[in-house]
This record gives sequence, C-alpha cells and structure tokens, in this order.
Amino acid sequence: MLLDLDPVVTVDYATMGGRPLQLDIYRPAGMPPCPTCLWLHGGAWFLGDRVTGADRFAAGLAQRGVAVASVDYRLGAEGAFPANVRDVQAAVRWIRSHGTEYGLNGAKVGSWGASAGGHLSLMAALTATGDDPSGRPDAVVDCYGPTDLVARLSRTELERAVLGEPPEVRYLQTTLDDPDLDRAREASPLFRDLTDTPPTLIIHGDRDQQMALDQSQRMHQALVAAGRDAQLIILGGAGHDGPEHASPWVLDAIAGFLRQHLS
Repeated sequence: MLLDLDPVVTVDYATMGGRPLQLDIYRPAGMPPCPTCLWLHGGAWFLGDRVTGADRFAAGLAQRGVAVASVDYRLGAEGAFPANVRDVQAAVRWIRSHGTEYGLNGAKVGSWGASAGGHLSLMAALTATGDDPSGRPDAVVDCYGPTDLVARLSRTELERAVLGEPPEVRYLQTTLDDPDLDRAREASPLFRDLTDTPPTLIIHGDRDQQMALDQSQRMHQALVAAGRDAQLIILGGAGHDGPEHASPWVLDAIAGFLRQHLS
C-alpha cells in the first residue's frame, strides 16, 4: 500500500556561485522523522532541474516510506567538475543540520541519482570534504551513471562519427583531440579510493544505448574487490531512463535498501 504525501516544500539549501540552490522535500504524511535521501536528476550535467523525474522517482520513493529531497545543482560550465559534487555534499549537510525541522531524519542521509545524477551520487560519497566529512552520504544508489570517464573520452573516429561528442568533454572542460585524462580519472568513481565507500546499490538496463552496461558492472566488481557492501541489479530489456527504472518492484528494492542502511 502506497502512503499519502505531505505537500511538497521548497527550501534554499545553499548559496553557490553567488546564487541560491533549492531542493524540494517529498515526505510521507503523518510519519515521524523518516529515512531521507537526495534525488539527483539526470541530464548530462547540463540539463534538467529538481523537478526532472521527481514525479516518478522522488514521489514514488516517498510513497514507500523514504523521504526525498530533490536537489537542484549547478549545470553547464558553472557546474563543471568538481563544482556540482560540492553542491550535492552541501545538500547532505543541510539535511543533517536542518532536516528535523521538516520531518527528516538527518542522522543518516542517502544519495540517489540517475545518469549524470548517478555519477554525482557516487562522487559525493567518494570525494574528500576537507575537515568536515558530514557532506558524504551514508548510502548510495546509482542508476546507470558513468563511472569511468576516461573510457567515455576514449572514442575512436568511427564512434565519434556515430555517437558524437560525449557530454564528459564539456563537463571536464577538455577536448576529444587532447583529453585531460588525469582530470577524467579524478572525476571517475571507478578510480577513486573505494576502501571507505558506503553501501551502494547500482541499477542498469541491459539495453542501454547511451551508457554502456560495463560502466556499472566494473564499478560493482571494484567495490566487491574492495570489500564493500555493493549490489548490482541489471534490468532486462531496459534502456537509458526507460520506464522499467520506475517500475514498482524497482522502487520497492531501492526503498528497502535505503531503509536498511539509513535506519
């Protein structure tokens, strides 16, 4: 049985680059402070906002008892790596500091994203936050996000002709003719230190034509090799951002994973 939701509440969670960033809170009605995670939309780090996919994903998860903060993060050149990773970490810190005022449990905070948002979900957990580790999420869900940006930049001439320029070029502010592979490695979850990675759930469709399945498979293998708690769900017949990713059983699985690790 799906739960009713409180009205969506919009708040400013940080000021970055001289302007406020907002998040929308989706919360089950009538519940005490409940497990909370971020929703990070896709859009190749250049498109979308906090309402992108929120009706399917954020609201769908909140109906299953996990509150969701759907987050705006900086896009385009303004949000080029690592700026929007910092935005995600700032949202985690805001929930820890202010979540109880909105019926959120800020003791543990998850991050969940799709495509570019999946990448940011992982990177927020894998990127150092200086003397303040409170911006790192306590559980991660990555839906078909890129994990190896070096491979994404290493396209052959034929692949360039067929697939065009990958969005990683603009995100990393580099070129395909002379790619900054050191920067690509730094921005790749696969090449980060995985020894302290929080529990991670990865979901990918086996018919994804935009993001190779092996991006998720290799990330899962690396996490397991590092002794981390990692799960991989491969959705048969699902493409990139296909409807299968918002099917009831997938949302049930995500909600169960987050409740287990955030309660």
